Amino acid sequence: MKGRIAFAHLLLTIAYNILKTGEPYHELGSNYLEEKQNNKELKMIEYLKMKGYSIAPSKQQNA
Repeated sequence: MKGRIAFAHLLLTIAYNILKTGEPYHELGSNYLEEKQNNKELKMIEYLKMKGYSIAPSKQQNA
C-alpha cells in the first residue's frame, strides 16, 4: 500500500510540474546522481577558493 501511495505521489508531482512549466517530461538519466555529486564537489572547491583557501588533489582514494 505504501508503494502505491509513493508511486501516485510521484506521478502527481510529475504532472504538476509539467502543467506548471509547460515543458515536456524528460528522464534525468542513469548517471544523474553521480553528476550531481561531482557538481556539488566542484561548487565546494570553487567556494573554498573564493574564500582564499588553496585546494590541491590528494593521493588518497575513497572507497
